[in-house]
Amino acid sequence: MEIMKRTEGTVLLRFQKAEIPALSEAIMKNAEDFASDTLNMAYLLKEQFYRMNNTFSQPPHAFGE
Repeated sequence: MEIMKRTEGTVLLRFQKAEIPALSEAIMKNAEDFASDTLNMAYLLKEQFYRMNNTFSQPPHAFGE
């Protein structure tokens, strides 16, 4: 994970794809220790990881339209 300060009060977090599952799982396993914003970030990271690996898209006119 790379942490970059952008402006006063904001940061940019950059993750490698391979880091996402371990980080999100570690946060979720210790959910009682984290604020809701951190938990939201973990859920979003997990969802994004899934979307990066799931490339299925519905074919056009799959249901006869």
